[in-house]
Amino acid sequence: MVDWDRGNYEETGEELMPAAEVVVQRAGIEAGQTVLDLGTGTGNAALLAARAGATVTAVDPSPRLLEVARQRVGEGDFVVAKAEDLPFADRTFDRVISMFAVIFSEDPEQAASEILRVTRGKALITAWEPVGPVNDAFGILGKATREAANRRARTFEWGDSDNVKGLFGDVDVERANLTFEAPSAEAFLQRFESRHPAGMMFQDVLTRAGTYDEVRASAKAALGDDEPLRLTSTYFVFTVEPRL
Repeated sequence: MVDWDRGNYEETGEELMPAAEVVVQRAGIEAGQTVLDLGTGTGNAALLAARAGATVTAVDPSPRLLEVARQRVGEGDFVVAKAEDLPFADRTFDRVISMFAVIFSEDPEQAASEILRVTRGKALITAWEPVGPVNDAFGILGKATREAANRRARTFEWGDSDNVKGLFGDVDVERANLTFEAPSAEAFLQRFESRHPAGMMFQDVLTRAGTYDEVRASAKAALGDDEPLRLTSTYFVFTVEPRL
């Protein structure tokens, strides 16, 4: 399980900011609306929603990241909580936004139920489409880590729009792109394994299993050998409008 208090997720947050700009714009946030940034991380969506004049509530299971978001955003409510158990009344929020966050839920059905319960307007959720070099590289690391940890828990594929429609019912699906850059595949992986909480977890588990070097080499090969490295990943923006 990923410990999001570890590492320096702030760097990844900076890379993901363009996606937050896309989603907040599509959400049509206006002054006076109530907005929940679910899995706020470093507060990208919360910051943009606050700038638009919304009343912001930011939720994250990581106390450290929540404090980073509080420092960035300033005004608002900042609550340590998980998507599966939101401490809010029914139909509290005009907009719920989850930027690559609820996709880590270990109980997606319960998380979806909670999102539907607290939303009175729209919920927008992003998930990576399972294509491209970054997906391939992280998929290699993730699969090997699950096998090494003997983890048999069901994996829910948020990158399959039919799965998401199964959770929420009627869902509007759009695609967008995000580009990642690094001097090389080696530099990309070095930063991931030493700074990103998931990368640190992959390295820990696979090192204990004695397979990290082999698996890492396969992941590096999947990224390609361009120098500098420029990788484009596609993601879905799922828009849900609960039936009240």
